[in-house]
Amino acid sequence: MDGEKVFTRFIDALGRFEVPQDIREALGWKAGTRLELGLVDVSIKSIILREVSARCSLCRRKSENLVEIESGYICPNCAAQIK
Repeated sequence: MDGEKVFTRFIDALGRFEVPQDIREALGWKAGTRLELGLVDVSIKSIILREVSARCSLCRRKSENLVEIESGYICPNCAAQIK
């Protein structure tokens, strides 16, 4: 994908929309890729869409040496604070 391209997509009745193939290919997203969707600024109706990466379930920071727990991950810093 060269340069900036803007695509228009519609949201269907179930709240779904298509991420264009050019974008999926550029980012290496395949069927089954987990994505996070977050609200950036409600006043300008802005969201962020990014690939899920392992983060601490408590502080939400990326960290080396994350420990997998029952339903997520915990970083060494948060683990030390719990102890």
